[in-house]
Amino acid sequence: MDGYDFITAVDDKRWGTVVERKGDYVIVEHGTLRKHRYAVPETTVDVDEEAKQVRTTLSGEMISESPKVDNDFDHHAVGLHYGMDDAGGPSVAEGTGGDTAVEERAQIREGGGDMAGLPDESPALLGDRLSDVSDEEKP
Repeated sequence: MDGYDFITAVDDKRWGTVVERKGDYVIVEHGTLRKHRYAVPETTVDVDEEAKQVRTTLSGEMISESPKVDNDFDHHAVGLHYGMDDAGGPSVAEGTGGDTAVEERAQIREGGGDMAGLPDESPALLGDRLSDVSDEEKP
């Protein structure tokens, strides 16, 4: 994974380069002249071996606001920034009845949680804004 492009899924831009792995974190180098290293939880990344890319669900802004990584880094401070507990696992998300933040996102993706009852597709995104109207009634 070292040397792979690091892509943020939020804006689909190359944000940096993966330089190493430390425990449950991927270390990413960002910047042109003044390079900085940041730790990103492995639970938030997907590796595409064929394209030699690592994609994250986090925004570049959230990563750049995290504590910078030197030779050694404060796992506790980085974990707190990303909402992880002292043991490195996700913390309990407020108002979810004990579900972790990662579990809550998985439930939302699967159609459960607070987003239950929403349609599987979004007519606004697909350009079909009149999905409940028959073809004869459409303007």
